[in-house]
Amino acid sequence: MTSREPPPVERFRPTDLDRDWPAMRAGCPVSRTGAGAWLVSRYADVRAVLGSPVFSVSPVDGTAEPNESIFQDPPEHTRLRGLVTAPFAAGRVDRYARSVRARADTLLATMMRATEPVDVMSAFAKPLTMNVIAGIVGIPEPDRPMAQRLSDQLLVPLSDEQGAVALAGWRRFNDYVLALVAERRARPGQEDDLIAHLIGAQRDGAALTDVELVTMVLGLPVAGYVSTANAIAVAFRHLLDGGWLARLRSGDGEPVAIVDRFVEEVLRVQSGDNGESMPRFATRDVLIGGQIIGKGDMVVAPLVAANRDTDLFTDPDAFDPDRLDLGRHLAFGFGIHRCPGANLARLELRCAVAAIVGSGLRAAMVEGWDEVPWRENMLGDRFPERLLIAIEDGAA
Repeated sequence: MTSREPPPVERFRPTDLDRDWPAMRAGCPVSRTGAGAWLVSRYADVRAVLGSPVFSVSPVDGTAEPNESIFQDPPEHTRLRGLVTAPFAAGRVDRYARSVRARADTLLATMMRATEPVDVMSAFAKPLTMNVIAGIVGIPEPDRPMAQRLSDQLLVPLSDEQGAVALAGWRRFNDYVLALVAERRARPGQEDDLIAHLIGAQRDGAALTDVELVTMVLGLPVAGYVSTANAIAVAFRHLLDGGWLARLRSGDGEPVAIVDRFVEEVLRVQSGDNGESMPRFATRDVLIGGQIIGKGDMVVAPLVAANRDTDLFTDPDAFDPDRLDLGRHLAFGFGIHRCPGANLARLELRCAVAAIVGSGLRAAMVEGWDEVPWRENMLGDRFPERLLIAIEDGAA
């Protein structure tokens, strides 16, 4: 089997996109950024850019780097996405609900015995989400702490110094996946995971190179766990600080429906810190929001802007699971590149929230939300470096 070095990733980080979105939508909804790209700020325009085949994920001047991931244009995107869609279909991921809930219950039980402040990220959110995605991909349980460490090593700020750290992590993780896939090929078993699925597809004649297989097996744990861990942190914040833990425990209305609405609102507001930041490139002149975007121009369509558009969401900066049109949020993107792990992320978040609500957890945040330190990584995401909570009646 062969592999190669990771390609450079062209992304805008959230700090590059700090804007007064209401003012921008009212005055200049399609504007130039300091980097020369177009920035759209209205829900309709974000959907138009992300959903239109006129916009490519690669520069149209021929400077695009080789790419073996699903983030390509058709027909390569269609071919590769078709190979990974089945393991993440709603009917498939639902079967993991019991195991996800059991792991969440176990992690919470350990947290609730603590007598010192506990970091939700390291004690609950990250180990839960890494174990879930790693299990679906096919990484053995004893190797998952290592997979989490290497994923964190990749998810560092994009700088010369940290870029070397990320590259070293990529190489180690890549070598591990190469060996794991080779082992699985030499030892066919009864596993029902993504590695088995992709090896079987190759054996049945699917057009899938070894580099593409390894890239997808490596990339999904890296990209598929930190954003869901972020969502769990946001959920904890609103459960503890917003009074939602008491409301969800009170049985006010249909419990499942309330949890589902709570989860959807977490996803909507969370996209302010994670979300679509991979730019698009116009393949021809096109009119967006009354502005002509020239062929070859770069366009950024941030989900944070779409999910805070007052044309759809009243008082969008407020956390309100009872709001109307909540189902129209774009937390997972839009169009052919909508997150393939959306069903799994929803399941994980629902199980995590249900476990917290069903536990006897009583806790308070140690730091105010504005005091929580955040990190940015090379994928354009922001996530809490820690989220400390004090457990009441610890060690009980």
